[in-house]
Amino acid sequence: MGAPESIFQLTNQEIFVVTAAHNGQLGGQVATWVMLATLIPERLRVIIAISPFNYTQSLLQQSQRFVLNLLAAGQEDWLVLFGLHSGRDINKFSEIDFTLSPTGIPILPQTCGWAECVIGQSVNLGDRILYIADVVEHRVYPERTPMREVAAFATLPEDVRQALASKLEADIERSRGLIRSLSSFT
Repeated sequence: MGAPESIFQLTNQEIFVVTAAHNGQLGGQVATWVMLATLIPERLRVIIAISPFNYTQSLLQQSQRFVLNLLAAGQEDWLVLFGLHSGRDINKFSEIDFTLSPTGIPILPQTCGWAECVIGQSVNLGDRILYIADVVEHRVYPERTPMREVAAFATLPEDVRQALASKLEADIERSRGLIRSLSSFT
């Protein structure tokens, strides 16, 4: 890996899978970005960024709810499943013994925890949609270590890393047109 092109390549963020459900359809994807958006512990709020092209995004847009699942170290197979494949093409949950949140959204097992969220606002950035959401229920399992990007990618076979890199490049190219279409970003 060469020298970083930006300061943002020096980060080592946790990996979250966003799950959603609507009319019996289930979806899940790796979030581009997740951030706590408040300091008030009794009123947790988050901001997530996800692609408008993804099947999961369409489900959470319709239902206005989602679950954040913080992946644990050792769940790299899910990074591949939820980061490389589309729910339009495969049932990502067919081999997973998941549970459902009180409102029917998949909760992945053995993660560091989960948070069910209700969307309050969204902002279309072109290539990503930001969702600002209130956490309505959550669980934490502090005995598990969060999966972080650098270590997770280091454990993946070279062909999988190449497939993820190719998918990222394709997503970047597809997203460029969306960014250009927003006049505030030109």
